[in-house]
Amino acid sequence: MLLRTRFFLRTSSKAFSLVELMIVVAIIGILAALAIPRFQMFQSKSRQAEARGNLAHIYTLQVSYSGDNDTFSSMACLTLGTTTAIGSGAAQSTCGNLKSGAWADYNSCNTTNEIGFRVTDCKKARYIYTIAGNQNRFTATASELDAGGASSRRVFPGCSNGSNDEWQINENKELYNYERGGQTALQSCKD
Repeated sequence: MLLRTRFFLRTSSKAFSLVELMIVVAIIGILAALAIPRFQMFQSKSRQAEARGNLAHIYTLQVSYSGDNDTFSSMACLTLGTTTAIGSGAAQSTCGNLKSGAWADYNSCNTTNEIGFRVTDCKKARYIYTIAGNQNRFTATASELDAGGASSRRVFPGCSNGSNDEWQINENKELYNYERGGQTALQSCKD
C-alpha cells in the first residue's frame, strides 16, 4: 500500500498547476499586444512599396518621353480607364472618390496613355496615379484608393482617422511621402 501512495505522488508533481498555466497565457497575451501593432506597421510599409516602385517607373517613362518630345507628359489619371465608382453609376472622368471595387478584373484600370505606364494587376492596386507636367518639370502623385474607407485594400487597415497616403516624385527624382499637418498618413494613424 505504501508503494501505491508514492507512485501517485510522483505522477501528480509532473503536471502544470492552473496558476502556472495562467502565467503562460498572460505572457503570450502581452507579447501579442506588443507584436501586432508592429506587424501592422511593417505590413503598411510594404504596401507603400507599390507607390514607390511605380513612381520610380513613371519617372523613367517621363524622362524617356521628355527626350523624345521635349516636354513632360501631363495626365489626369494614368490608371483610371472608363470604370465607374461604386454606387455612382456614371463614368469617372477624374480620380476623385474612385473605389477599388470599381476595378473588378485584372486589366480594368489600365488604359492607353502616352508614356506607356500600366499597373500589373488592377485587382491588387492600392494607389491611383496622376501627373502634372509641362516643358521643364513634372510631379507624379500616387494617391491611396478608398481613402477614408474601410476597404480591405487600404494601405493602413484599421486606421480610424481616414488618412489618405500620398507619394510624389518630380523631375529631379525626389521621392517623398506627402505630409498634411506635419505628419505622413502612417504617422497620423499611429496617434
